[in-house]
Amino acid sequence: MRDTVTIRSRLDGRDWLLATIAGLVSFAAFSYFSVPGLDPSQWGEVAVAARLRPPQYIFPGLWRILVAGLFSAFGIARSVAALAWMGAALGGVVVALSYLVTRQILAFLTRFADEQPVWTRLICPMFALFAALFVAVADPVWRVVQTFSPEELRLLLLLAAVYLYLRWLTLGGDWRLYPLVALIGVMAAETPLGFLLPPLFVMGYFRLWRHVMDGSFYAPDALPDPDRLPRWRMFFLFLGALGAAVWLNSWFFTALGGLEANGWRSSDIYFRYGAGYWHTLADASTMAGWALGLGFGLFPLVVAQRLFPSAIHEDRPMRFQRGVILVFVCALAAMQTGAFPAARFWVFMKDSVAVSSGFLLSFYVMCSALTVALVGAAFAFECRRVYLPDGAKTPGPLLRHLVPAIALGVLALAAVNVPRGATCEMKRIVRDALEETVRECGGAKWIFTDGRLDDGLELVAASMGSPLRALNMMGGPSRWAESVRTRGFEKGSADYDNASIGVPMLLRVWAGEKPGGMDEAAIQLGFEFWKREGKPLPTASGLVARTTGLDEAGAARGVEAANALAGRIIALDGSAFVNASPSLVEALSSVSWRISRFARLRNDEKLADTLDRSNTALRRMLSIVEYERQRTFMQMTPREGLQLALRRADFVEARHYAAAVLRSDEDDPEANFGMGMSYLREGRMDDAEFYLRRCLKRRPDEPAVLNNLSIICRKARRYDEALEFAQHAIKMLPDSPEVRQTLKDAQERKQ
Repeated sequence: MRDTVTIRSRLDGRDWLLATIAGLVSFAAFSYFSVPGLDPSQWGEVAVAARLRPPQYIFPGLWRILVAGLFSAFGIARSVAALAWMGAALGGVVVALSYLVTRQILAFLTRFADEQPVWTRLICPMFALFAALFVAVADPVWRVVQTFSPEELRLLLLLAAVYLYLRWLTLGGDWRLYPLVALIGVMAAETPLGFLLPPLFVMGYFRLWRHVMDGSFYAPDALPDPDRLPRWRMFFLFLGALGAAVWLNSWFFTALGGLEANGWRSSDIYFRYGAGYWHTLADASTMAGWALGLGFGLFPLVVAQRLFPSAIHEDRPMRFQRGVILVFVCALAAMQTGAFPAARFWVFMKDSVAVSSGFLLSFYVMCSALTVALVGAAFAFECRRVYLPDGAKTPGPLLRHLVPAIALGVLALAAVNVPRGATCEMKRIVRDALEETVRECGGAKWIFTDGRLDDGLELVAASMGSPLRALNMMGGPSRWAESVRTRGFEKGSADYDNASIGVPMLLRVWAGEKPGGMDEAAIQLGFEFWKREGKPLPTASGLVARTTGLDEAGAARGVEAANALAGRIIALDGSAFVNASPSLVEALSSVSWRISRFARLRNDEKLADTLDRSNTALRRMLSIVEYERQRTFMQMTPREGLQLALRRADFVEARHYAAAVLRSDEDDPEANFGMGMSYLREGRMDDAEFYLRRCLKRRPDEPAVLNNLSIICRKARRYDEALEFAQHAIKMLPDSPEVRQTLKDAQERKQ
């Protein structure tokens, strides 16, 4: 066995220089190659920080506070640009910390004799630099550093905590220990994974101490005795930092209107804070995703860490079985960079994907980088033992070509993971489509949408100085969704009450009953109302339609712009969707679907069919929408489902729930109305009349029922009854243009 020599644990000027160079080069690469603009996955949180929408969740509190301050100081347009610069800058810091952390770990696991050639003392810095570059070129890291994101902030805090811990092990000093404990407390307030750091650090500390006691390692310069640790101070400092961060996050959540938006009481927030931990874990990954992520991310690191010390202690060449295992775990770890799409074990995002958290993906990549560094160092020791005789001044052929091979491998990974021009074009198309939507809306304050691009649309509108707000026609029944719908309406007003019921109800009232109700509104979804009532469709442009405020010239210009966007979408190479983030693919799919929908309104079937054929995510998007709709109804009682279906004017679904209600109360007016309207849409007039007449037993003055009965009687050529029902309806609702039209039709037929 070789003699154990002193651990070279101090970082010298060369290490700091290499870490700085790695960070600066990475910053330059992130700045130059990053895709411009926000990724759609970040729209929601950025909109919350910009105070455009209330928060739905307490996390990420610290990130929101920092970004909200940025928005308050510089405005939305400048702040969005600043977020990209901050993401690249902090990405460089992440890479530099990756070097320093890996370098310090390797110092604990490797030992260098002074009599060895100079090149052998470069092994630790070389593989630490390799690990840092490995992190820099990893696909998940590229995604989280495109802009300053919550995932990047958490990764930065994690690396800072690990680095402080290693420096404390090496050099001691309470001034390093106490900030470390406080930082862990802050991380525990931001993510439940923060609670795992204290036991991991304690386990690592006692394991190192055991190695020191049995002589496997010489003690680091300032390794404290476990019995002399300031445990009570550490414990209360951790709790104090945790409590302060929890209070700060809760306070800011309340200040942003989160309590009111979610319908929580002040006393609920800390209970909700604990529940938020569970939701964070559940949203980050499925159970299968956690198993796969931990297996493919941490398993190689654990194996390499276990095999490395024994491999370098042996005098004889490494056994074949051990070498095969090291090669296997090295290859498994390398796959986590995402350079090869077919081998992205970590990409199992919601529904069909296992891991969706950018923070977890980056953490797994960091573990993979450490694995590759450990495996490389182990093989370097083996090569020295086998191929470098004692006293040799130059390495053998294998070692001589090791560094160039590593450099070429890193460059290859970088070339694969650098965002393609097509990815940039996808993001530009989405941004241009949102800007075009705002322009076509003109002075409108509201736009009825399907909810897919609402956050991004409101961010773009705010940056362009437009007051435009989105009204989601597909919004769910949650208290938060209701709060979003009712923004901008005075509490207690008719519009506020209708929006509380549902956006479809608001559209029905504005378009059918309220004079001038659509003057300040545009639509992208909801044309069924005009088709159902037999009215001329609103004037359609390329991406929106308006009943007023859009002339022929404006509509033609919008159609031209939409056709140009359609051409850019069709021209995209299918391989671009492989490297793009799933959220960007979904956003582009939504843009394509909207252009296609408006093309069909203009009877441009050729363009619509071409777009739909190229829209690979359209079917998945529609299936998700249908799933969410069904899930909403499945969580309700028959009466709740009936009421929601009636608010959405979904009479097919209403008939399903009405049948269950009528079994217990055959004269229920809402159930009979739902049944009657569903049969009326199918043209089954006798069945429709039967159920609508039942409504009158308890609600004889219901204008909607009277109006529809008048239409049924008129179509059945019973003109006296039609006129009677219409006259009764107009007495109940004299200002309704729809009822006035029914009365006019009945009078004309009567004459």
